[in-house]
Amino acid sequence: MIHRHSVAGRVAVGKIIGLLVGLLIFFGAPSMGLELSTRFALGLILFYVMLGAFVGLMGVMDHHPIFKFKMPYWLRGIIIGVGMHLMLVLLAYDQMSLIMQLKIVQSMGFSSPFWVLIDGAVLGFLMEFIVTRHCGEGMQKLS
Repeated sequence: MIHRHSVAGRVAVGKIIGLLVGLLIFFGAPSMGLELSTRFALGLILFYVMLGAFVGLMGVMDHHPIFKFKMPYWLRGIIIGVGMHLMLVLLAYDQMSLIMQLKIVQSMGFSSPFWVLIDGAVLGFLMEFIVTRHCGEGMQKLS
């Protein structure tokens, strides 16, 4: 059984949040006029599920292992979100360029797919906030 105050609980909550975000993109993209390939859209669902799993797993590390400083939850979330979205942009630059062609994105002045890193920072922060609020953080989660 998955206990709420464990690493498995953090990962489960993170995956649920990631699945909800992925499904929102999967079903919301066509309503905004964005035609994503089915393979890429399914890949985005899995990407956000994995992002949630990484956020859940990293909640155990509340101190930086090399530099020995306390890492608050918001810093962990931002680092994970930006890192994962950087990987997404580097691997799927052409598909992400299609997203930048949307009128709503162009009206804000964004033209480069690397602006998605800001979305990654915000989403990573929100995921980490929700998971930490619901399941806690720190090494005691391993027991």
